[in-house]
Amino acid sequence: MKLFGFLLRVLQSALVLCGVGFAAPNQPIEPRVTLEINEGFCADGSEVPLVPSPGDPPKLNFWGGYCHLEQKKTALAKTSSFSAPPYLRIYMIGWDASPTLALERMSDGTKFLLMPWDQDMRRWSRCDYALPADWQGTQVRLVAEGASPGGLWRAFSEPLEGSGKVPMGDAVNILALTGLHFFGFMVCALALTAVAVLRGVRDTIQAGLITLAGTAVPGYCIFWLSLLLPHFSRWVAVSAFVAAIIGLVFCLRKLDNDGRAVLKSLLTPLFLTGATALLVLSSGFLYGGMQDPINKARCRFLPRLPPDNLLPLLVAAGARSPHMPTPLLGDWLSSDRPPLQSGIVLAHFPLFRRPREQSYTVVSVLAQSLWIFGLWLLLRAYRLNSRAVALVLAACLFSGFVFLNSLFVWPKLLAAAYTLGFLAAFVAVRPKEDSPLLWWIVPGALLSFSLLSHGGAMFFLITATPLVLLFSRPWQFKRMLTVVLFAFLLYSPWIAYQEFYDPPGNRLLKIHLAGVEPLDGRSLLQTLMDSYGSLTLGQITSHKAQNLELAFGEGFQGLQRTGLLVKELVAPGGLPRAAARGFQLREQSFFHPAVCLGFFILAPCALLAGIAKRFRSVEWRTACVLWVFTGIALIGWCLLMFGPYTTSIHQGAYATMLLAMAASVLSLWALSPRLALIVCLMQMGVNFLLWELLIRVPYPNGILQEGMIHADTLVLLCCSLTSVLWLLGRLARREQYVQSADANATKPREVLLSQMNSGQR
Repeated sequence: MKLFGFLLRVLQSALVLCGVGFAAPNQPIEPRVTLEINEGFCADGSEVPLVPSPGDPPKLNFWGGYCHLEQKKTALAKTSSFSAPPYLRIYMIGWDASPTLALERMSDGTKFLLMPWDQDMRRWSRCDYALPADWQGTQVRLVAEGASPGGLWRAFSEPLEGSGKVPMGDAVNILALTGLHFFGFMVCALALTAVAVLRGVRDTIQAGLITLAGTAVPGYCIFWLSLLLPHFSRWVAVSAFVAAIIGLVFCLRKLDNDGRAVLKSLLTPLFLTGATALLVLSSGFLYGGMQDPINKARCRFLPRLPPDNLLPLLVAAGARSPHMPTPLLGDWLSSDRPPLQSGIVLAHFPLFRRPREQSYTVVSVLAQSLWIFGLWLLLRAYRLNSRAVALVLAACLFSGFVFLNSLFVWPKLLAAAYTLGFLAAFVAVRPKEDSPLLWWIVPGALLSFSLLSHGGAMFFLITATPLVLLFSRPWQFKRMLTVVLFAFLLYSPWIAYQEFYDPPGNRLLKIHLAGVEPLDGRSLLQTLMDSYGSLTLGQITSHKAQNLELAFGEGFQGLQRTGLLVKELVAPGGLPRAAARGFQLREQSFFHPAVCLGFFILAPCALLAGIAKRFRSVEWRTACVLWVFTGIALIGWCLLMFGPYTTSIHQGAYATMLLAMAASVLSLWALSPRLALIVCLMQMGVNFLLWELLIRVPYPNGILQEGMIHADTLVLLCCSLTSVLWLLGRLARREQYVQSADANATKPREVLLSQMNSGQR
């Protein structure tokens, strides 16, 4: 029997790895649940009929507030009590603002909120819950109560006793789609790089910048082509993909050993980018939701994020239609959001499978993960210790900030990737054999692509561009001017689109810079004059001070809350309290830059070690430069935003947060590499608690997370995590800098760094 059991477990594991699912019969709880108290609900009270999933009973009782009569403003419904099963399944539909639905324990009245993870009023959410161990077997009931100004838009079904088994196959789907689209991403970018290397480029940083820009070139071109010739854009995308494969193979055969070595030096960080995307996807869909990934991403780490992650797909679909829909979603126009991610999606459309949302999510997560390649290029350009570079990448990667904003695919991290590449272009040493065209075309393209990804990059670039000139030796004003002009040339079609195709296209600028959200016909300049003209000087000063408070405040309070969380975690019975505090910390770290940094908020103190000359290493000097960029960018952002309290992280440039984390790790490394490692491990541990472990712990009056672990996705998560760690280890073992073919082109880069000691300009 033991042998049989072992063989059975092996067979089950094999089926899991192959993506084979098990039947999951779910039956109504007996005796059938009824409404004992009903004020404002009625049977079948939903405009959308409930069609249970296969494996569930074909007919379920459900109650809702849509009763074909005048809708009440308040409601109360309580079901008959039932014994809490280990696994509970329930169907729900409705909005957050509707009366809340909760599972109430009869013995003490403790409630856990149950919310549909899909806010789409056209479909029901099937939610599965693994109930807490101390709830199982106790008497519970469902309670719906509350008020809604717009009427009752909440419906729920009778509960089912779940089997605890989940369908498999998501892992195979995620792995296949990630591999397919990663190949599509890299083959086009590496084909452009191979052509440049064949024509004489031998510098790793320069080749990497071409690769980074090459990830956006197909999307940029195909977006505009789709608007002009929507019927031919698909064939052009296929032709470009095939041409890239042929071109890459041809160039590889023609390259000498030095050229191939340059391309090979880019493979580890590129594969790290793909492994990072796979890690984010397997973590994001660990509890299911791949069947509707866009909605799942909105509630995986924080509940009820806005539908911004859907907008690039809507723009991409609109570009392929005869006419772009206007408005696009709600009252938002297609011209309100830059189009680069939509173009990247269009370039991958020939590889898409249905449902398109799955491929779209995978492509977009890969795009967000490009930040790791851009940051690697910037750090390598500074000639840092390879172990320090790997630690910086790990500290940024294993943060809730990256996981949330990579899975929720608004293109803010994509903009950060190109912004970091733009900075790397001015830090890197110019090889003698470098073409003057590449010297300003590639940085100009990266500058334009960052703004075409998301307009929030502007808040960093406005202050970063003058700082690049200030720190450059020799002063590169002429080069910067040509870079900006070329960037404007690439950006000008989007200006024309906003002005003539779907005007006005300035709504986000009005919201951020003038505090005006409703659509109106005023120009941006007129709106600014009206908004600031209505305030006194004292009010304007107060707004800016409150912006600074939101950006720089709460950091030490966040550390205190983290300490209380750990204290509650180790206290007997303190797990629910720790989970409640963890939810508060996750919300605060989503809004407050200082809270998001966690322990790294103390890192600038380590720069004081530079008073002693022996601590003024290249890492210390680089940290100083990055802190200057970060600090000035944050201050400039606070002054530009209209306010008050409008400087939450998601309204700014994500490159600022990545550079702040990088500067923190390098500051600690300059003081002691061991100290940097310890602090990073502590911060990663807190992040794991906040964003993975505690997110599954129910607490009174908190949201009870739906979904159960998918075993095959868990296996994929472990494999992707192992791959990420192995690739980081390879980066840590690499030489600190790959020499160019020309030894004279690789003089030590001390231009930006020596000024921190000498004070020269």
